[in-house]
Amino acid sequence: MKRLTFKICLLILITSVSVFAQKKTVYSESFSVNKNTTVIFNLDNITVAIEESRDGKIHFDYTLEFDGYSKKEMQKNLDELKVKATMFDNHVTLVANSTSQLSAVNYVYSVNELVIEDDIFSKSRDSIVRKSRDSIIREVRSHGRFGKFTNSLKYLNNRFKTRDKDGKLRNIRNGDVKIMRNHFVIKIPSFLKLKINGKNAQVTMRENTINELSVELKRGYFNAKELLNDYNVFKIIDASFKSEGLVGGSYEFNNVSQGLIGSIRDVKITSEFSKIEIGEIQEKTSITDFNSEYWFYNWGKNFKRFDLLSEYSKIHFFYPETYDFSMKFIGNNTVNHFDNVSVTMQPTKNGEKFNMVERKAKGEGHFSGAINFDIVHGIIYTVNDTFIIPKE
Repeated sequence: MKRLTFKICLLILITSVSVFAQKKTVYSESFSVNKNTTVIFNLDNITVAIEESRDGKIHFDYTLEFDGYSKKEMQKNLDELKVKATMFDNHVTLVANSTSQLSAVNYVYSVNELVIEDDIFSKSRDSIVRKSRDSIIREVRSHGRFGKFTNSLKYLNNRFKTRDKDGKLRNIRNGDVKIMRNHFVIKIPSFLKLKINGKNAQVTMRENTINELSVELKRGYFNAKELLNDYNVFKIIDASFKSEGLVGGSYEFNNVSQGLIGSIRDVKITSEFSKIEIGEIQEKTSITDFNSEYWFYNWGKNFKRFDLLSEYSKIHFFYPETYDFSMKFIGNNTVNHFDNVSVTMQPTKNGEKFNMVERKAKGEGHFSGAINFDIVHGIIYTVNDTFIIPKE
């Protein structure tokens, strides 16, 4: 009996050592900071998750976890990473880059053929169906969870299968794929100003954030819970942007193909060539756009005033519900589709704009606000629907 116990303990020890050997520390550092400390992150081909630090320090903790890699292959991946944070004259600078693009989880397959079982990125979307604010937030969160995904094989097999030589489909096995997980967590106190310069970077804010943020991201994605600062300045180019809510700040979107925002309040947006869905528009919000597509699903009880100034835009506009409001659309060479009726403002030689639609407040019950569209060469799809939450 003692010999059996010894063998079991030895097996557990060997297994533990093997698992530990697959986890490598890339970088670990901490700095004590104060309210006057300035911070800048320069990220290239890097994936990071940012959380709040509650001890007055900035913490950088980066590990890579390998499944199915040899020691030589692991070292090769480590050698492609350059990560270093420095502090000088009360200024912290992080430089983090990789030779190849690193996602939260990277896969290398050794199977003959992959078959898509459930492609979550190709599902068709019916633009005439209103989505709730909570529905948009769930979509944002479903993307954010990939940064913490641990059961990678389960994730793969929910979406892909492999085809054997006999033509039969089967699940992907451990031996079919090499998996590398990135765990780069940065903790930063909420009183600091943070500037992020990213190229092909994937940034996730895991908590509601009150830090003053200055972000310029070219390619990659920025995924966040609520961003709560009047002085936030964002410039997102050729990237994805998703947030549960924006309160304050100015946001510039250029060629954002996946824009999801749960709600906006006291926000100024400038955009072009983008696709953006907004779950709920609240007070003091304005958008200036060129050639983008927007979905305005819901309106807050006190949105007060909303202004859209646009050219060549496509707008899916859903009527406010329950509360009283006013609405005025002016434009030139713009089409407004409402159910089976279309109103077209023909182009004029001098570019003069005309009233397309005007709805005055009824003066009954609570008045929520005024909606103003100034749109040239655009298309408006106006929906006055029964509230429907699509199946997830």
